[in-house]
Amino acid sequence: MNKKSKYFSLILFPIALLLNFIASKIPHIVEKYYSQAIDKTIVQILSKISGIFPFSLYEITMYIIVISIILFLCSTIFTIFNKKKNLKIFLKNAILNILSIVSIVYFLFIVLWGINYNRIPLETTLINQYNLENKSSIQPKQHSAKELTKLYKFLVTKSNETRKLTLQDKNGVIKSNTDYKGVINRAQLGYDNVLDILPSVSGSYSKAKYIISSNIMCYTGITGIYFPFTGEANVNVAIPDLYIPCTVEHEMAHQRGFASEDEANFIAYLTCIKHPNIDFNYSGYILALNYTASALSRIDYNAYVDISKGISDSVLRDLKNESEFWQKYEGKIDEISNEFNNSYLKANGVAEGTQSYGKMVDLLLTYYELYSYN
Repeated sequence: MNKKSKYFSLILFPIALLLNFIASKIPHIVEKYYSQAIDKTIVQILSKISGIFPFSLYEITMYIIVISIILFLCSTIFTIFNKKKNLKIFLKNAILNILSIVSIVYFLFIVLWGINYNRIPLETTLINQYNLENKSSIQPKQHSAKELTKLYKFLVTKSNETRKLTLQDKNGVIKSNTDYKGVINRAQLGYDNVLDILPSVSGSYSKAKYIISSNIMCYTGITGIYFPFTGEANVNVAIPDLYIPCTVEHEMAHQRGFASEDEANFIAYLTCIKHPNIDFNYSGYILALNYTASALSRIDYNAYVDISKGISDSVLRDLKNESEFWQKYEGKIDEISNEFNNSYLKANGVAEGTQSYGKMVDLLLTYYELYSYN
């Protein structure tokens, strides 16, 4: 790319900002024409192409980026000590190159997937679909502490029940019915079973990809990531078996155009509990149990403590194992990763940052207002 093209590419950044701003004002149009039409087609094509490769193109890209940064730093140091006269020109070109790359990448991110942050809220979609199917006129509402307590009791019961049916290792900790490759291969079954509730998750996409360097990824605290440039749902498979099913479903939700974390979490829950396999069911209930427990403990701590006494020893053992697992990876990299994720969410219109994850509980309450507990 010549210098003129690089300068021209800088225009793409403000264009992307403008597109995102306009999209934020027209969520219904975004939902109908972008999320359910244009982007749906783009992602399915991208995922099918990237799906040809058995490895994660996202992971390869990360390696390339790291190597490029190292080479750039080495080149900068070499120029400083050996070509002082050329340092100013070198830095000027380097800054132009970096800004050009950032501008192009951000523009592609917004066009290929980022506009999904501006689609109609999933709660509205859930209610509209229910009203359409049942010829009713239910409206969104604020949920009471009593409803939250009922939800937590339900999740404790379902977690205990499903845990009795799962496999476990020699330490008495949950293990999946298959290895992580089998979990990835089975994940689509959950989506097949929720099309009547969420027809917007339909489509033909490639399977999720596992990260080869998952152990390294654990140091960032990241369990999975969607890569919009290749349409890949990437999963950290070094995490405990308890969370691999719901993580796969979560990243597949991003692949299907649901950008916000709380919505992807809810879809992961729904596709897990509707899945025909017990390891998925249990993973989904535990996912929801954690978020609901956190919400109830803030609203009614005494009720939270009282209901939590009913959690079975086997479930508690799984939760303890998960907690001990992450303690091994706590540190500065995890802090940096969390801060980056928080900034990323805010930059894309999620004002609460990582705190928005709590909104999943509202989606759970709305769902069980529409569909009875069972």
